[in-house]
Amino acid sequence: MMMAAKDLSIHRKDGYQDAEFQLVKDLIDAILLEDLFSIHGKGDVIKNPVESFHLKDGESLFEVPLSKEESILFPVRVSALHSYRLSGRQVYLWQKEQAVLQEMGLMQTAQLFMNTYGKESGYSEENRSQFLDELMLARKQTALTHERAKIMQRIRLTSFIETEQLAAFRDRPFHPTAKAKEGWTEEEYRLYSPEFQQTIKLGWIAVHRDYIHSGGNAKEEVLYDLLTEQESAQLTAAFEKKGIALKDYVAIPIHPWQEKNVIATLYKEEIDQKICVPLDVQLGEYHATSSLRSLAPTTDSSYHIKLPIGISSLGALRLMPPRYLLNGVKGQKLLERVKKRDSYLKQHLFICDECHWWAFHDSEQNLYADKPGHLTCQIRSYPSVIMNKEKYALVSMAALAVGKEEHLFTQWLHKQEHKVTQENVIQLFEGLCREFALFACRFLQYGIMPELHGQNVVVVLKENDLSGFLLRDHDTVRIFPEWMEKADLKDPGYVIRKDTPNTLINQNPEEFLAYFQTLAIEVNLYAIVDSLCSVYQLDEHLLWKIVKDSLQEAITYEDFTQEQRKVIYNILFSNETWPVKRLLDPLLRRKGSGGGSMPSSIGRIHNPFRSREKIQE
Repeated sequence: MMMAAKDLSIHRKDGYQDAEFQLVKDLIDAILLEDLFSIHGKGDVIKNPVESFHLKDGESLFEVPLSKEESILFPVRVSALHSYRLSGRQVYLWQKEQAVLQEMGLMQTAQLFMNTYGKESGYSEENRSQFLDELMLARKQTALTHERAKIMQRIRLTSFIETEQLAAFRDRPFHPTAKAKEGWTEEEYRLYSPEFQQTIKLGWIAVHRDYIHSGGNAKEEVLYDLLTEQESAQLTAAFEKKGIALKDYVAIPIHPWQEKNVIATLYKEEIDQKICVPLDVQLGEYHATSSLRSLAPTTDSSYHIKLPIGISSLGALRLMPPRYLLNGVKGQKLLERVKKRDSYLKQHLFICDECHWWAFHDSEQNLYADKPGHLTCQIRSYPSVIMNKEKYALVSMAALAVGKEEHLFTQWLHKQEHKVTQENVIQLFEGLCREFALFACRFLQYGIMPELHGQNVVVVLKENDLSGFLLRDHDTVRIFPEWMEKADLKDPGYVIRKDTPNTLINQNPEEFLAYFQTLAIEVNLYAIVDSLCSVYQLDEHLLWKIVKDSLQEAITYEDFTQEQRKVIYNILFSNETWPVKRLLDPLLRRKGSGGGSMPSSIGRIHNPFRSREKIQE
């Protein structure tokens, strides 16, 4: 019996429609990747497809039963990374008795999954409701982002801040609620989100020096170098007007949203006691970058500033607790130590200086409390050698994972005076991938691993050729003490809670490499693969083979011990499974605000390199 197709999508405006398509795909892909609701046990590819459903080459139809009468259906294709991904843009409700196939929108799809399988999966009603609210907000704010879609065609490879702006269009790849910034109104989203590139003027508050915790090498002159001569005079006048002196107080910049919505209430007692004194001035002009908290100056200054914002994103408050800042300095010193010792990294690793920071601390000096994380600031200094715009270009690596009709690879090829052909795109990716794999694997031999997702890594181009990679956000440099000891590296002495699990210190190579596999490969490189395939119609499995070959080549480096090489090879290529960062399941199991840590956990998928070979067979 033929089925009638009925369209149930609510929104037909371009922005909402694009948002719907993007988030439906991210939602279904995440459910399949994480095996949310035990979907691979409940659903399966239909061996006898629905007669009226037209499938393209390489597609199959996946059915998830809801009841005897109804099922969710969607087309899938085999993925290089995991078993299946949504193919196309649509999800359908199959009403078997009426023989009706109905197209569904994002929220109806999510609600059907939650209502049918949420409770039995152990997700509370409150968490299910909160997730649906976040998904709805993500759709609304993604639609606002798509209003700016035309600017994607004007992004310049040579403008660092524009590549940051581009990276914000994707945010955290493959995460359906990544764009949800809880706490911002629509107007605030337009003011402070990087896609809109509005000028942000900083608020300032004076904090008594008895209540300031700072980085060991923090220099106040760097803090005040953020200001022009005229702005410095305004700051001095604000001190005089408040009847306070610089010898007693430190002036701390604060995000204007934070100043208006958090500081006045959270620090009311300190303000009443003149421990904290709002200076009632807005000084310094900045643009938001893809991480929201990090702001880039409107000038060519090499100083960027990172400030807490008390909104929730990815299930966590965007705070900057002092312990993160302390660990960032320790992580930076570890990277600098390794760079001095390694001939390759000496030439290809660039490191942001993040030692200049200041944070409020109360009499209890509790490094694990949320409150101090609302009033901190960090000055991030970019290496002067790569700030020469005539020779160098800095490109957010996350921006290489963004593309609908245009992609930065096109500009990169043009800069190199190459034609934009599939062959040249593949060669350019191969060069990037091989260099990145070698770069990342150099850290493994020393028992350290920076957090190498796209937002933390900046591609450094010198005269349009790849020169190396710049690292920032050093507070999550993971370590494996056994390999560190063999490399004669000292424990950095991270500040961690002893009563809760931590991910910074790993006691076995499987846990240690997990952060390389999940963040550097599954999130960073695979997102670039996904984008290139979409824009240039490339074969995903071909690009994935380049990823595999690049990693195999990288670990043959002679500096690895035979034991290290064997362990790494087995984990990457021989083991039956790989780790995968689960994002939705932890969101649906969260308790409380979660503080500044994003809810996540590690699940397992089939080893994507083994799976790829089996699929091709």
